[in-house]
Amino acid sequence: MWDVGRSESDVKLLIIDDNNDITDAVRFFCDTKNIDCEIANSASEGLTAIHNGRFNLILLDIAMPEVSGFEVIKSLKNEGLLEKLNIVIFTASSDHKLFEEITKMGLKEILKKPCSVEDLTELIKRYNFAV
Repeated sequence: MWDVGRSESDVKLLIIDDNNDITDAVRFFCDTKNIDCEIANSASEGLTAIHNGRFNLILLDIAMPEVSGFEVIKSLKNEGLLEKLNIVIFTASSDHKLFEEITKMGLKEILKKPCSVEDLTELIKRYNFAV
């Protein structure tokens, strides 16, 4: 089961996004910064990764086929895991209702796609990666 306690050697980033171009770009960025990065190209892969791994930051896309990012959030909330995870919504949407709904779910941060290297660097620093 997921454990909140981690050592620095366990620090990892998980990206849950169905767009391979985006996940490849973020993985490339992480590789250049020596950040351990895991990719999940579907919601089900992402949930499996969350249950089997330890991540100090999860970038979660909302608009994915089959199962949306909202369903991932609901599942994690029902399992009592949502509060233990640092999930940042990673979306191209500018819908203000989306932002309100995300806030109501208890998530605190959104990273807009496309994002700059600077924005990604600052986000990663906030979650204790040495970049």
